[in-house]
Formats: sequence, C-alpha cells, structure tokens
Amino acid sequence: MGRGRGGDAARWLWLVIERTRRRIVGWTLGSRGQAPLRQLWQSRPVHYRRHCWFFTDEWKAYAKVLPRWQHRPSPKGGGQTSIVEAINCSLRQRCGVLVRKSCSFSKSLAMHTARIKIVIDNYNLTL
Repeated sequence: MGRGRGGDAARWLWLVIERTRRRIVGWTLGSRGQAPLRQLWQSRPVHYRRHCWFFTDEWKAYAKVLPRWQHRPSPKGGGQTSIVEAINCSLRQRCGVLVRKSCSFSKSLAMHTARIKIVIDNYNLTL
C-alpha cells in the first residue's frame, strides 16, 4: 500500500499495488488517518486480506489497521516501497490534479475523483 499527495486540499491518494504486475488494485482518497486506510482495507477482496503481505513505509496508521502478520513495514530507502513511489510519480505525470501546486486542481471532489479514476484505469490498461 502506498500514499501520495492528492493536491492542496488535505487529501491523500492511498494505493494498493500488486507488486508482481505493478497493477493498481485499490485506491481511495482521504486524510492521512486510519479511517480511509480502514475503508480501503475493507474494500479489498478476501483473498488480499487473508493471503498477501503488505509492504509499507513506517506511517503509524498502517500498524493500527493492517494485521501484524501481514504487515511488512520498511524504512525510508529500504527499497520495499519503491514500486509505489514510481507509480505515484507516473500518476503525477499523467494527471495534473495529483500535483501539489497545480492550476488543474479540481474544485469539486467528485471531479477530482473521476479524473484520478480515469488515469488509474488507463494506467492499468497499459500494463
């Protein structure tokens, strides 16, 4: 799982990435707290919640939501979250609303979400 900035409003883009295929299999917009992460976790199919490991940075919300036996926290620079960081960078290049100080930031959360969904769907189709 990973996170990235969602513009100037205090919204973060939380991502679930399938490491082998680099496919985005889940995402949500929200604060940096536990609630959006818990929502994202509960929206995953049972297979992901029971049989996968989750490599994350050491953000404290992960330890409170993800099961301890599946959670693999990795220190900054450890390399386990580099795939998510690369995908965040790729998404920022493709979608102006993900750039922090952008003139293209959506004023409507619905439009913001729709634009991100289109970019993520397109990203997954190009894999």
